[in-house]
Amino acid sequence: MSEKKLKLLIYFIAISAGSLLISNLCAIKLWNLGGIAVDGGVVLFPVTYIIGDLIVELFGQKTARSIIYAGFLVNVIAVLVFYIVIALPPYPGWEMQDAFASVLGFSPRIIAGSLCGYLGSNLLNTHLFTKMKNGNGVFARSFIARALGSSVFAHIIDSAVFETIAFIGVLPFNEFLAQAVFAYVLGLALEVVLSPVEIGIEKKLRNL
Repeated sequence: MSEKKLKLLIYFIAISAGSLLISNLCAIKLWNLGGIAVDGGVVLFPVTYIIGDLIVELFGQKTARSIIYAGFLVNVIAVLVFYIVIALPPYPGWEMQDAFASVLGFSPRIIAGSLCGYLGSNLLNTHLFTKMKNGNGVFARSFIARALGSSVFAHIIDSAVFETIAFIGVLPFNEFLAQAVFAYVLGLALEVVLSPVEIGIEKKLRNL
């Protein structure tokens, strides 16, 4: 592997793990979009699919799966550290304990849902992308076709797993269903919007 390609892989690993961690932190906020409750993590989470597609395309399925597991592990470590730090006794006069605990001690259901959704959907995305690349037809010929094609199915797993674990029973069922469907549509739509950028990055990096 060339030095340039190794540096690229390091950046991809950092961005992938960082995007998941940031998305988990943002997911604790539900924002109002026309009466639909949407978690804040949906703003950034599609980036993990884009990075994942580029990693599979440029470095192969084995490397992509290792990075997915690494990102999962980083976030598990972060959660454990958050809970340990929250449990430490605050220094007298430091008045931000409740705020700190409210933000970083976010619901275990959200954490579990996010991590399970990430692991399942990204592994599926990587598997489908590789199958499409090694197959026939438009998916074998076009990077963006297989990138979006694999995401159509992977986003279903992510939305179903995350929303069910994190919010079922917390929100009324009609609101839960609307949020799950909207999270799927929005996540996929953001990836489609960003597809020209993804195509440009893939073309630029292919010959490194």
